[in-house]
Amino acid sequence: MSSSQLSLFSLVLLLVGCSQPESEPTPPVPAPKKLIRSETFSPLGQSNSYDLTAVYQRYPYLSGPSYIDESALYFYASNEENSFIFRYSLTDQQLQKLYTTKQSIYKLVGVGRQLFWIRYQDHANDSTWTLETMDLATGSIRQLDQGTEPEHFYPDLQTTATHVSWIKHMKKNSQTRSLVQKYDAATGYVTTQKTLTLKETATRTGAYAQSHRDGDAGILLDQTTYKADEKTTAYTTLSGKAIKKTTMPFDFAYGQHYLATGSEGSAGFQAHVSNHTSYRYKTPEPYYLIDGFCFLTPDQIVFREERDQLLYADLSNGTVVPLTDKEGEYSKPVFTNGRLGYSVVGDEGTVSFQIIRINP
Repeated sequence: MSSSQLSLFSLVLLLVGCSQPESEPTPPVPAPKKLIRSETFSPLGQSNSYDLTAVYQRYPYLSGPSYIDESALYFYASNEENSFIFRYSLTDQQLQKLYTTKQSIYKLVGVGRQLFWIRYQDHANDSTWTLETMDLATGSIRQLDQGTEPEHFYPDLQTTATHVSWIKHMKKNSQTRSLVQKYDAATGYVTTQKTLTLKETATRTGAYAQSHRDGDAGILLDQTTYKADEKTTAYTTLSGKAIKKTTMPFDFAYGQHYLATGSEGSAGFQAHVSNHTSYRYKTPEPYYLIDGFCFLTPDQIVFREERDQLLYADLSNGTVVPLTDKEGEYSKPVFTNGRLGYSVVGDEGTVSFQIIRINP
């Protein structure tokens, strides 16, 4: 190659090199800001208290409000012989027994004019369960699903305004499938939204999901993935988008703007949309547990601290305030049909259900 050819070749290399855009470094994820706590109580709306002490004395295990509609609240309870589902009228405070079973009830939820619950029976090494639904207009009951779970685990029911979802596990020939199931209240059909398969052979491969959360932002799985026996865990959407787990949470919730995680001593509110700030809340004592997240709006959330107080966080301005006094042991809050509900068991053995009609 002549010197003129070399010069031309070098010029081409130079021009090609100059035409390549420089890669910009990925900006670091900003550290979450600290939620500013104030002891000023925040009234969220009109609050009413209902005394259910007499019911608690007859049925020592009481769930607290599970579903609330315009005229009644629904909960489950049990004694040594049976489990029950009750309807409590908000207008005349009358108690109505809707359902009785000799098995145990794990969770009760509602969508529109339908109730849903898990009925289960524990055995030596596993549990059998049935998902049932009641039409509140007619009182008719039908079965939606059933299964067998190891180690006394039962599906967790999650709801939106239109559907119920749960995870069902099926194990056969060293293979476990996690089926994400959804019941559409309008159509009355159950469909499988996603299936994860875990192969437990000499080398464990595949994916598995034990729990999930559902809401306006969609379904989020707490997913474990194995590849060449390497284990990774992440919160994963049905489309496969993973949100990194920064802690080992005690509880979590998935909203339109935030992923909320609760652990011992702290809670995290990780923004997963642009133009929103991530926050972190530290409890007054390092051993306090955070759970029971309940989104009122995409930026407003109620949660439970160490079972003896409920807090309200407004992530639009980065503040958190007590919603309740420390009057006893609080249930996890629920928010349905514009109403926030929870129960409190007082130290003297009283039980009250609190219902707050949230201001629009």
